[in-house]
Amino acid sequence: PQPGTCLNCHASTYTIYKQLGNGDSFKGFEQLNQLPYGEARKLATHPIACIDCHDPQSMQLRVTRPAFIEGMRALKAGQGTPNYDVNLNATRQEMRAYVCGQCHVEYYFKGKEKRLVYPWSNGLQVENIMAYYDAQKHKDWVHAGTGAEALKAQHPEFEMYNQGIHARSGVACADCHMP
Repeated sequence: PQPGTCLNCHASTYTIYKQLGNGDSFKGFEQLNQLPYGEARKLATHPIACIDCHDPQSMQLRVTRPAFIEGMRALKAGQGTPNYDVNLNATRQEMRAYVCGQCHVEYYFKGKEKRLVYPWSNGLQVENIMAYYDAQKHKDWVHAGTGAEALKAQHPEFEMYNQGIHARSGVACADCHMP
């Protein structure tokens, strides 16, 4: 499509955040997190649309998911770069992976408000994420028979990508996984 002609943008996750937050996507994100899944799902006829990864005026890549923005800020702060803004500081090549990584990641829902969080303040490797969860005393479930606390990795494609040959070679997700 030409810039400014997004199809089905009216019910994407980004527009739902903006609507629920009266124009503030972070406030809308916080409200959406607290809804039961069935209620949240009713709001999205097309949960992922062009507008979620592209600015509708310029078609430039952008990250719109608040949890990814916060996760990258925490990751970069842990690496010595405070106040990192993924949409201002990332290179175009990084953005080609970040737009995918804003959804394809390990995450958990923190606290009674069920705040979606990416556990990256210690780094992206499994040991870093385990250290984060240990410090937070987070568990996803408790085994009924043994009482053992357990974690369930959701779908850590972004974390694994960052440790692999593709990231080291400058190959972004979209190089192979977009039509």
